[in-house]
Amino acid sequence: MSKFAIGEQVENVANDHESGAVVDVCPTVDGSSRYAVDTEGYGALQFFAGEKLTFAVSRRGAT
Repeated sequence: MSKFAIGEQVENVANDHESGAVVDVCPTVDGSSRYAVDTEGYGALQFFAGEKLTFAVSRRGAT
């Protein structure tokens, strides 16, 4: 079972805290999942292992 579902907003905790929406969940041969994420500002999909992602915290309305 995957940790994130298609459409959920996630954040990359390993690097620059890029955020985006999960657009696909890809199973690996070892039974884990990789996530295709449409990251904001890049115009391309990036693939991440589940341990590199967390649910994105909404920053709307923050001052």
